[in-house]
Amino acid sequence: MRNNIYVLLFILSLLQVKAQLLPSIGLNTIPANSASICAEPFYSGNFYSSGYQQGAAVPDFKLYSLNGDSLVLSQALAGGKPVLLIAGSLTCPVFRAKVATINQVVATYSSNIRIYIIYTLEAHPTDTSVYFGYINVTSQNISAGILFPQPQTYADRKNMADTMNTLFNLTAPVFIDGPCNTWWKNFGPAPNNSYLIGTNGVVLTKHGWFHKSPDNIFCDLDSILNLNSGLCIPPPTIPGSFTLNVLNSSVTGAPNDLLYDYVDLINTTSVTTTIKVKKLIKSLPPVWQTAFCADICYGFNDDSVEVSIDAYDTLHFSLDFFTASIPDSGSVKVGFKNVNKSNNSFSIWLKASTIVNDVSIQNYNKRALPFNVYPNPATNRFFIETSESEFSLIVYDVVGRQKYLSQNEKTIDTSQWHNGIYFLVLKTSDGTFCGKVLLLK
Repeated sequence: MRNNIYVLLFILSLLQVKAQLLPSIGLNTIPANSASICAEPFYSGNFYSSGYQQGAAVPDFKLYSLNGDSLVLSQALAGGKPVLLIAGSLTCPVFRAKVATINQVVATYSSNIRIYIIYTLEAHPTDTSVYFGYINVTSQNISAGILFPQPQTYADRKNMADTMNTLFNLTAPVFIDGPCNTWWKNFGPAPNNSYLIGTNGVVLTKHGWFHKSPDNIFCDLDSILNLNSGLCIPPPTIPGSFTLNVLNSSVTGAPNDLLYDYVDLINTTSVTTTIKVKKLIKSLPPVWQTAFCADICYGFNDDSVEVSIDAYDTLHFSLDFFTASIPDSGSVKVGFKNVNKSNNSFSIWLKASTIVNDVSIQNYNKRALPFNVYPNPATNRFFIETSESEFSLIVYDVVGRQKYLSQNEKTIDTSQWHNGIYFLVLKTSDGTFCGKVLLLK
């Protein structure tokens, strides 16, 4: 008990001492809209060990909002309240899923702390992701129509932050990292980490992923601020149970594309349930890779992960297949096991193929495509430009279902289609050719 009192007194002293921040990392002035976004190398490090750790001092910084207001960390801390910084971007589905939690933190603790969102690099753009080294738009982004490239200018990044504000009702103010990602490089690199910084400029608590088990922002804030919000829920004393809803176990697409099989993990009980997901058997062509995407999107080498599902909640899970240029097929046997209940487990084969129906390897033609698709991205229609007078067109969605079939038709009406990627198979007398179009309304 005495040790707990000492710890509490130490934490309270951290909250009350004047900030002794490290030298500022900028910005000195608001960037020009035309300022180019600096390219960053592929980052494969650990989000928990990167940046600053608990007990470390952080640098001062200055960032700007959409309307030109500035956030200076030293000035914010001078108000006598700790500062909570949460990194995010529109294309990070994990961040989007935390909007309700962020708003709850604002509603509960805004009289005790200051909360700010820092808008950083896009996590899952339609071009190469800095966190994966390849294009990984995620099934969540396809379903939600959140399909955007990495911004090229500071104005582009501002537009992304503005789009996020339009789509989501965030009650915390948003400030935008500079063109050369200086905040991200110092406080990250990470897509959705967070820092609670005491008024002395020292990290009180850090989350590699904001409010992701085992970290709990409500428990952290209650403990540090000596409050009882009622939101820090202790771990369950009884094991929960879960079941599966397999949305599709076999997907078909075009060569070189990213394909998805979907499974919903459903917690059927009133307590949080932890599930271990593992690749049990892999039968894949050379070069093909697979990755899990659930609470977060994992890397190729993460063959075993654990996810937690809240009471009566559903977690949308996908196995992502990264295919090659030659048509082929592959499969992975995936196991799902309740960590706390050994008799609650499932295993299923998830499959993918880039041999679309009767499109055979022999017919697959590597020559320049005899057609062009425009505009791409499209909205309510797209056009086929080709010199071929006789051709057929088949359109497939991302789960391999045939969406459209036509003969010699060059204008395709997509006004009733959902946003996302669609695969095109054009058949002519010279062979069969594959392409794709992005629908973004």
